[in-house]
Amino acid sequence: MKIAVVENENQQTSSIFEPGFIATYEKNGGEWKAFNRFENKVFNAKGMAAVRMAVADTIKQLGDVKVVVASEIPGIASGTFQAAGFDIFLVESNVPDVLDSVKKDMLETIEKRQEEPRKFDINEFLEPGVNKGDFSINIEKIMFKNPELTSKKILIPYLKNGEFNSLDVVCSHIPKWFITDLGGLGFEYETVNELLNRNTFRIVRVQTT
Repeated sequence: MKIAVVENENQQTSSIFEPGFIATYEKNGGEWKAFNRFENKVFNAKGMAAVRMAVADTIKQLGDVKVVVASEIPGIASGTFQAAGFDIFLVESNVPDVLDSVKKDMLETIEKRQEEPRKFDINEFLEPGVNKGDFSINIEKIMFKNPELTSKKILIPYLKNGEFNSLDVVCSHIPKWFITDLGGLGFEYETVNELLNRNTFRIVRVQTT
């Protein structure tokens, strides 16, 4: 694995906006060796366009390297590296001391990316109520474990297909789509409990006469 490091003349990691060098390291025979080292010209760039261009030139010089380590890569510089597929590690340390840990973290990241994403199952989070067909669910807990989800993604498939009499939804605030969309789905809600950052809203089917 090749790792690019933004470093100063004392071989300490440094900011992309400080004078210094960008070196590429690779482990060979149990030892990390630099095989490409050039001046960091990003720190001289003034303005967003110039920074973007300087980072793009740096990326070209790095070739097939896709990991960069620095003490700081802020703003547009970070965005340009990420857009080019780089993994960024921000560490303040002696360069020889950080390379093994970065490699270990990167290998773990690659392994996680290769794992098949686990399909979300709302039934794992439903709690039965007192009466048959009554359930409750804590949206905050689900979103903490599954940050890519929204309350809509969590609840709407269940509302369309689930069999229940009432569903108590525990969350920090009322989702806006409860007001705008629930009626169109054939449901209505009422506020059951209101506490600071913990509210309970009960969803039931609209009764037709």
